[in-house]
Amino acid sequence: MNRWLEHLQRKSTPEFGQLVNWTLLASALVLVFLPFDVREGERAEWPSTLLSWLPHAWLYSPLAYWLCRGLLVVGGTLWFRQRWLPWSCWLTTAAYTALWSLHVETTYNTAHIFNMANMLLVIQSLWITAEAPAIREALREGRYWDTPLLPRWVVLAGIAYVGLFHTAAGVSKLWFSGAAWANGTSLQLWTHLWGHSWAPTTWLVLSDRRIAAALQVATLVIETAGILALVPQLRTWIGLGLVAFYGGVLLTFDYGFEINVLLTALYLLPVERWLSEWRERRKAAVAG
Repeated sequence: MNRWLEHLQRKSTPEFGQLVNWTLLASALVLVFLPFDVREGERAEWPSTLLSWLPHAWLYSPLAYWLCRGLLVVGGTLWFRQRWLPWSCWLTTAAYTALWSLHVETTYNTAHIFNMANMLLVIQSLWITAEAPAIREALREGRYWDTPLLPRWVVLAGIAYVGLFHTAAGVSKLWFSGAAWANGTSLQLWTHLWGHSWAPTTWLVLSDRRIAAALQVATLVIETAGILALVPQLRTWIGLGLVAFYGGVLLTFDYGFEINVLLTALYLLPVERWLSEWRERRKAAVAG
């Protein structure tokens, strides 16, 4: 147990964590400029988001949307100022959560295209909160990139969440639809109705129901196995499978999963190792 706790606390230089931060801030910028189509009608009786308790008029108020957008811009901007860490991170996370929640509360159909980034913002904010004094000192002294500031638990928490996010998607398909979800017919219907007519993947899916069924079976397997990304030997294979899945979806449908596939690739492909190897080569070149 002590060895495991020591492993979780082992720190590395912050290249990977900073790359994740920049990616999440880029997703926040996308969310700021995303147009929202507010739907009128009866609200669901069960809670959908953390803002479900707010009055109907508040959720539909344009002022609420612009306030959340403004706070998100302020938080993201202050994130780059060391004196405001870690409060700027939590302001960004809270505004991000509120803005997307407003959309979910005022529509009848939404996609899980910002949920992953939202939860990873929480994890990254926890990291910066835990290491805020050391991060501020390193930034002030100009040695941020050379100081071990990223605990292993931060990276593993991100990997675990990305894996669990996809496992939940696979399990929910099996729970609500059973194995019959992968019958091929449903995918052909979705593709016929909403697929890009010019996409080769659309032609492939519509050409043979057996191909469509095989793709759906592969989706169930790779999504449900997502949590196994915690096993280092399986992580890259699961990452490749999920990236391929997202690639097929993005090529076929206009579903907006670009942020999801980028974050999945960052965590489940060996990006962290590549950054570490690049850093070592750079140090060797400078020393030589």
